[in-house]
Amino acid sequence: MVDRASILDVNPPQRTEAEWRGVLEHLVSELIETTGVGFQATSWYTESDREGHESSSNCVNVRGTVSDVLRLAACGVVCVSVNFGESVGVSADLLLFSDGARVLGPDGKEMVSMLYDGRGWRSQGWRRDGNGEWESHTTDARWRGASA
Repeated sequence: MVDRASILDVNPPQRTEAEWRGVLEHLVSELIETTGVGFQATSWYTESDREGHESSSNCVNVRGTVSDVLRLAACGVVCVSVNFGESVGVSADLLLFSDGARVLGPDGKEMVSMLYDGRGWRSQGWRRDGNGEWESHTTDARWRGASA
């Protein structure tokens, strides 16, 4: 079992790829509890920490059905980034798709931003994609792979 304090520890012990997957699985489980969306992993970007490195970043792509009737799915990425000895950032960027096509939020905002803190996931609401990271994802193709 992963505890919240260990996820947010700026001086964690080195983690293996399997341990990072465990942390991300725990975070996705809490995201499911918070949102009510049954997210499943579609692909992983994880690796073991390396001695002497100043940072580590591990992520998982997720997909979950919001409404079968509306053919509405939430897709996105959950990431943990650690700058050892300095900071830890845990986030989820979630995009909505209807029948595979991108759906924008209020005022054309592109994504729902979630941040994780010592109490769990907190919604930052609909946000603009300030750096254009998600603008090329006009369909849900990235998240249509078999569950990982």
